[in-house]
Amino acid sequence: MENCAWSKMPGDYVAVGRITTFHGNRGEVKVMPFTDSLEQFSPGSRFLVTHKGVSRTLEVERARCHKKSVIIKFSGIESIDDAKQLRGATLEVAKSQLVSLPEGEYYVFQIEGLEVVTTEGRRLGKIVRVIKGVAHDIYEVDPGSVESCGQGNILIPAVRDIVKNIDLRQGTVVVDLIPGLE
Repeated sequence: MENCAWSKMPGDYVAVGRITTFHGNRGEVKVMPFTDSLEQFSPGSRFLVTHKGVSRTLEVERARCHKKSVIIKFSGIESIDDAKQLRGATLEVAKSQLVSLPEGEYYVFQIEGLEVVTTEGRRLGKIVRVIKGVAHDIYEVDPGSVESCGQGNILIPAVRDIVKNIDLRQGTVVVDLIPGLE
C-alpha cells in the first residue's frame, strides 16, 4: 500500500533521522532514518542537527547504508569524541528540501490530520498517528465527535485492500473497511 516515509516534526522543518551512536573512530555516526528515501542522506545534504536544545547545520561528507541504519560522516566531525557529542541528536531538513517521493508514497506529516471516510461516505474521524508496523503501517483514527459506539480510536491497516485513495488536496483518506475494524 502507500508507504510512509518516517519524517515528523511540526513547523517548517521535518525530522528525517536520529543519531543513535558513533561508528568507528573517525567521526562517523550511525543514524536511524525516519524515511525510506535514503537519497535524503546523500553527500552534500545539509541538516539542522538539534541536540539538547542546541541546533547547528552540518553537511554530509559521505554516507552509506548499514543494515537498517545509515552511517554518515559530517564535515567538521573528525573524531570519536566529536561524534559521541551528537548521540541522540535529531536531523531535520526544511520541508522544501525533502526528497520527492514516488507516487503513492507519503511523509507521515502529510498523512496525520487527514479525514478518514468510508467508500459509502461515512466519516470515521481524523488520523492522529501513523504507527510503523512490521508488514505495513497502521493509521490510528480518532473518531472525535463522530458516533463510535463508545469505543476509542480505530486502527486501520494501510494496505491496498482497505485504503482506496489518499487525496492530500481534499485532506481525505477513503477506506473500504472490512468487518471488525471499527
